[in-house]
Amino acid sequence: MGKLGRYFWPKTALLFYLYEERIYAAFGYIEDGEFDMQERREFEMSKAAGLHEWFEEIRQTYPKTYICAMLDTANQGAVPGCLKSDLEKYGIEVALVHRLCIENSWTAYTSIVEMKWFEQKFKGIDFDLLYSPFVLLYKKSLPLLDTKPALFLLHQNGVAFLAIFSEGRLWYAQVLIIGSGEDSDMDGDEGEPKEPGGLSFDLEMIDEDVESISDLDLLGEFKEEIEQKPELEDESAFELLEYNLNLFEEMKGALSRFYHDDLYSHDFIERVTIFDMGDLGEDLVRYIEDELFMQASLYSFDPIEVISILAVKDLEAAG
Repeated sequence: MGKLGRYFWPKTALLFYLYEERIYAAFGYIEDGEFDMQERREFEMSKAAGLHEWFEEIRQTYPKTYICAMLDTANQGAVPGCLKSDLEKYGIEVALVHRLCIENSWTAYTSIVEMKWFEQKFKGIDFDLLYSPFVLLYKKSLPLLDTKPALFLLHQNGVAFLAIFSEGRLWYAQVLIIGSGEDSDMDGDEGEPKEPGGLSFDLEMIDEDVESISDLDLLGEFKEEIEQKPELEDESAFELLEYNLNLFEEMKGALSRFYHDDLYSHDFIERVTIFDMGDLGEDLVRYIEDELFMQASLYSFDPIEVISILAVKDLEAAG
């Protein structure tokens, strides 16, 4: 589309996501089945008025600019199946969640209360599309799927969205809260589903012969590693290693729940792929490979990139 066509008949979009109290946004044209990015900006959440001002500037030239964002609240999840009875099977109160069927195979859902809370944080901006992290994770994972299920993790600092996918199928999903969560506003309201499926898992369901994380004495090994890396600041290095341990423990617990909960179909998981929005480093990959004997890989993750792909498809389908 030439500049003249862009001026008179443009289809434009403003994409953004919130991460660690910062807003990351991008503006561009939708044309020829792609998102042609024109500009990226960052804003402090405490100064979210900057996003509103940019949106108003854009809208003066392009009155119908679509707004698309990632909904990163903790009270959401994903389950196999798309029927109302499928959700109820996993203990989800359907009246309390907004749900979307993906490829006639599985459902992504989120608490209506938290979705409204998210929208209220950006009052004055009318969203056209809100994307679940599980949907973004699935889109990013598609080229890596095969007939055997594998574990995929979308990591932000303090929270991770875990899903087990194979080709055209979701097997299991869970939101992992890493660490105490005292500094996070993602804990949600009481009474909303915390676990995907709204299940309260009994840790006694985990077999006693599954080796406890404490028995591995990984923290002791971490301390030795720090001593062997004098170029690192001891405190920050130890905090990162301890954080990786907490994430590793949460991931291991999710795997145990997947293997032992009869609500889910089971198959052995041999591969883990981590998409990282933070700065985990390669140590977590090594822990997974050494302690769980699973193939592991780590990639950086840019939500804007994935949102742009999904938004182009969804907005063109809507006309």
